[in-house]
Amino acid sequence: MKQIALKIPSERIIGFTIPRDGIFLVCDHNEVWRVHIGPPASIEVTDSAPYEIADSHADFVGWGQEKGRELKRVGSTQISYAFDPPHDFLTLDCKTSDRVETIKFRTFSGDWFSASLSVDGRFLVLAEPYLLELYDLA
Repeated sequence: MKQIALKIPSERIIGFTIPRDGIFLVCDHNEVWRVHIGPPASIEVTDSAPYEIADSHADFVGWGQEKGRELKRVGSTQISYAFDPPHDFLTLDCKTSDRVETIKFRTFSGDWFSASLSVDGRFLVLAEPYLLELYDLA
């Protein structure tokens, strides 16, 4: 598992779409960015409206969304975690066919947390309002 360097130019994100074909969207209250996982990873601002993305994409996870949209299992890859808002971090376990790895993820706000595998199970996105991390599981 390798973390992919990624800096979303936002102070407070509201969520993301599940990565598909190496691309996903990240939204804050005002902007939407298209992330190309790469290599190398790149980010571009779009003209899309963030709340329209959140409301119209069944694969949008994050703030205000019902649970169950995220992909927690794809093939032999599986993630598990328990979000406890008063704590300032959470522990996520990622199991693949040949290993189990643990990520300690810092949570700053306690408002929400979401994690999802990509559609193909190769990538993992973890997000909360002030932080988004991306991992290559291959």
